[in-house]
Formats: sequence, structure tokens, C-alpha cells
Amino acid sequence: MTNYKWRDSPDIVARLVNADKIQSFATQEVLLKPNEACALIVDGRIGDVITETLLKSMAGGFTRWIGDKLGVTANDRRLLFAMTGPMDYWIPFEGQISDGEKVTGFANLRMRLDLEDVPKLLNYFANNDPVLTRDGVIKIIADEVKARVVTPSLASCESAAGLRSASFLEMFDMSAESGMRNLLSNLGFTLLKAFPITNPTDMELVQRHRAAVKAKLSGDEANVEAQLAQYAHTEALTLARIELENKVARANARGKVTVELESELKELRAQEAKWSAELDFERGKMQIRVDESDAKNKRAMDMFAEVQARKAERIANQQEFQKQRMDSQNQLQKEIMELAAEHGALTPEVIQEMLRQQTAQKAIDGKEEDSA
Repeated sequence: MTNYKWRDSPDIVARLVNADKIQSFATQEVLLKPNEACALIVDGRIGDVITETLLKSMAGGFTRWIGDKLGVTANDRRLLFAMTGPMDYWIPFEGQISDGEKVTGFANLRMRLDLEDVPKLLNYFANNDPVLTRDGVIKIIADEVKARVVTPSLASCESAAGLRSASFLEMFDMSAESGMRNLLSNLGFTLLKAFPITNPTDMELVQRHRAAVKAKLSGDEANVEAQLAQYAHTEALTLARIELENKVARANARGKVTVELESELKELRAQEAKWSAELDFERGKMQIRVDESDAKNKRAMDMFAEVQARKAERIANQQEFQKQRMDSQNQLQKEIMELAAEHGALTPEVIQEMLRQQTAQKAIDGKEEDSA
């Protein structure tokens, strides 16, 4: 029995499987991970919704569950898989603060799809592809985030130094909460947190994580899934560290910096450095394996070239030996014929016998060349 993976990338948020594919699940096992859910849609209405916890408690697992549901008489039967855990969405923006200075960065929105709101995703799938990715969500919400959250917040900021002030960060979070409520509610998402990323170093880290994930997805390596999991961890740590630094900035502005916050920030930075070192170590091991493979191929090619060179040398020596032997035979026959002619013994029979022997010797030499 094979396993069906509905989510083969950390950027996939939801997937809708049509009825023509449901039959094949009878011979497959579906493994739901934590924060993943699967809902059965019958004639446009949501039926049972299962999670990892419910699936483990079912006798017969997923195949038994879907097998029972396939017996229902209906024209429309589909499976809706969704990621219900928190996910971060980065909306790039460009704008300017009140003094006219240009500002670029990311608006980070951390959102969650609650189990009871999974059916609302049908509003999206009604007119779109059956796979909803992180980029797909960003395309839906980006314009409203820029218009309702980013632009008003930047306009109220008087200087670049104020971008990390407590008042700016709180206003940004509140603007996102109020301005995005209707759109996110229609899609089924709940906003957990919103904060801007305007520090150049942090922006580069976020972009590096996204580029690394895309590069791994386009590769063909046996450990792609493990690598993606590592990038997901480093990405989460980076965002957690940025968010905590924002909290520290707010606390500093209020004069309430606590030992707990600073200690937690140090731990996050240490964990981030640890993950980075482990990623470098894994990349080093992969490079060593590639180098070893290249070295083996080079040795094989060198050995093949050496064998071919020896064979060519052997054939050349054999040909030279045969040439010398033929020259000696020809010279000997010439001298015999001259001697026979001097004594009057050069008859047609003698000449014919010499020619016969010469032809037989050439035939033998030809066979030796073929065998070489």
C-alpha cells in the first residue's frame, strides 16, 4: 500500500482533490501530520472533517473512512486538505515616511486556518486552481495590506528611527487586525500577529530562506524533504527572533525591559546560529559525496584510457613484427629463386609452390590480426 502526500512543499496551504481521483485512495494510505486536516465535500457541502488525532483513533485508518464515504450517492464528491497550523506570509512593500524618505521591507502576517473555517476555502477554489500556496494567499491579500496597513502606518511615522518604536509597531499590528478582518474572515483565516521587517539584514535573511526553499524544490536529491524541514525551522527561528526584538524595542521604549525577554532573545539567537551551522555541515557532507563520485568516475576513465593505450601499443608491435617477418620471407624467397635460376632449377612448379606457401602465410597472419 502506497502513501499519498497531499503537501509536498512547505508553501502549500490547501489542496482540493476532485472525485475522479478519490477512487484511487482505496489502495493508498493518507498520513496527516500535526496541524493538517482533511474534509469530505459532498454536493458542495462539508461532511466529516478529520485530523491526525482522529485518524489515529479510527479502526482501519483513512482507507476505511474514505471507503465508507464513497458509498454515499452523490454527484459531487471531493477531498479538501488544509494546513491549520500558523504560517507566516511576507508581503513586500515600498513606501515613504512623512519626511519623504523611502522605505522598503516586508509586512509579516502570521495567520492560522481554524478547523471550523476550513469550508470557507471553497470560496477560493470556486474560481482558482485546486492548489493554494503561500504565494497564492499573498497575491490575494497583498493589495489590501499595502493600502490598509502599510501606507497609513508609514505616513504617520516621522523618521526612519521611528520605524522600530513601540508606538509604530503597535499601530501596525492594530491596523492589520482591523483593516484585514473582513477579507481574511471570508477566506477562513485568523490573523495572529502582524509586524514590519524593515531592517536590511533581516530582509536578506527572509529572502535567503525563500530562495533556498525554491532551489531545493527544483532539485532532485534524496534528502530534499529533510533539507526543507531544516529551512522551515531556521525560517521560524529568524521570524521569532525578529518578533522578539520588536517586543524588546517596545519594552525599551516603555522602560520595562525584563531579564526574561533578554534571555529568551539570546536563546533564539543561539538556536538560529546552531541551525545555520548544521545546515553548513549538511551541505559540506553533500559536497564530499559529490567529490567522491567525481573522483571515482575520473579513476575509471583513466583506467579505461590506459587499457586502450596498451592495446594500441600491442597491436602496433604485432604489426611491426609481421612486417619484418614478411620482409625476411620475401628476401629469402628472392635469394632462393636467384640461386635456382643460376643452376637452371627455376621451373614453373617451384615458382607455383613458393607462391602457394606465401599465400598460406598471409592467411595465417590475417587470422592473427583479427584475433588481436
